[in-house]
Amino acid sequence: MIYFVAYDITDKKRLPKVSKILSNYGIRIQFSFFECELKKSQMEQLKTDLLAVIDKKKDSLNIYPLCTDCVKQVQSIGTGALFIPQSFEIL
Repeated sequence: MIYFVAYDITDKKRLPKVSKILSNYGIRIQFSFFECELKKSQMEQLKTDLLAVIDKKKDSLNIYPLCTDCVKQVQSIGTGALFIPQSFEIL
């Protein structure tokens, strides 16, 4: 399943840690926005990794699932496009 992950991290020390974690799971679309194609187990691991870093009282983390039917309806205007990798390896 494809997920969009958006975040707002208030601490400059936590910010690069969150970014690095997400870059291991997906593609950066904008500064605080990643697109990830993950299996359920990978999504659970991503949440575990992120929860170990963020401060739930100060930071914001939003995960938006995008179902298969929704992917077919995505409209890209301009230079942006939905990236759907054929395979993705977590390093």
